[in-house]
Amino acid sequence: MIYDSTFFVAIDRERRKKLKGPAHAFLQAHAAEEVAMSIITRGELARGFSIRADWESFCAGFTVYPLDEDVLWKAAEVFQDLRRRGEPTGENDLWIAATALVLAQPLVTANTKDFEKIRGLRLLSHTQV
Repeated sequence: MIYDSTFFVAIDRERRKKLKGPAHAFLQAHAAEEVAMSIITRGELARGFSIRADWESFCAGFTVYPLDEDVLWKAAEVFQDLRRRGEPTGENDLWIAATALVLAQPLVTANTKDFEKIRGLRLLSHTQV
């Protein structure tokens, strides 16, 4: 599965508060699945850290997928489809969705509304286990 930043922010909040909330429950329910992210999500997460080593440590246990040629092309296709339909999306969401589409993996997010307009993208919400 590809996880977006809303999931990682929720995991971090639960960890800091020493709670086992919905994000932890989602992880437990999907323990056999790889926890992965787009390089774009990794970049979004960097904004929440003031110390680089802390950010690197937080991200160390997760697989990070790059923006390769297939993802770049898929993002262009999705962009063109959304533009034709008059449904723009944020640039980062476009890259993250394209990563999930290319890898044929569901995207785990709390912001399903932001992604549901992207055709073919399977969505899971970590807030509803």
